[in-house]
Amino acid sequence: MVDFINEVEEELRKDDYNKFLKQYGPYLLGVIVAIILVAAYLEFAKSKNDRIARSVSASYVEAGELAADGNPQEAARQFVAIAEQSPSGYAGLSYMRAAALKLDENKPLEAIGLFDRAAGVFEKQRHIDLAVLKSAYVLTGQGRYDDARLRLVPLAQKDAPFEYLARELLALNLKETGDLDAAKKEYSYLENIPGVPPSVQQRAKQAMTLIRAAEAAALPANSASADTTNEVSDTELGAEVEAGAEIADETETGEETSHE
Repeated sequence: MVDFINEVEEELRKDDYNKFLKQYGPYLLGVIVAIILVAAYLEFAKSKNDRIARSVSASYVEAGELAADGNPQEAARQFVAIAEQSPSGYAGLSYMRAAALKLDENKPLEAIGLFDRAAGVFEKQRHIDLAVLKSAYVLTGQGRYDDARLRLVPLAQKDAPFEYLARELLALNLKETGDLDAAKKEYSYLENIPGVPPSVQQRAKQAMTLIRAAEAAALPANSASADTTNEVSDTELGAEVEAGAEIADETETGEETSHE
């Protein structure tokens, strides 16, 4: 009797199982197939991206070797070509390298355009800001102070990645356009706020000294003293732009190393 009951229960379980399969089997099969297809696609995409990354890396190294061998024009062309067909990280770095080569060729307008293109393809805000900052240095060196200032204001916000360098360059632009009050405000901030790099702080103090000296000599005793003041100002302008640009170059080198 017990065996008979067990057999009946087994048959009932089979019937329930068959009904379940008939009702939900196609859906379960669809889910299983979908999981397999997604996994296969992800593996294919990963493999494809790895192949692209290896190819781009080899091309990037080759372009760098061209630049080292004294062929900057061809190297810049290759870097641009790499940027136009690479993932965002390598694309941005390639535009940055091409821009640096254009600066070496004394083609600042082309360099600015390439820095802007780098800013347009980078994904991380830190990298975008670095590209914009580099273009602002070039604009400042060209005497295009208003254009540089437009780029620098967003970069000089508190706790921005390159706040101190941007503030320093912004202050220099303000000084060169005659807005001494605003320039002194920025330099004073850099002088007194904790955490400012010593090199930036020192240059800010020097700039404030020059501004105060110029204000004290607003009515120079003779034209010779006025010429001396202008000469010092021009020398300081070049020194500040070059010093700040060197720091930005060091930052870019660090970012490039981290990508590689």
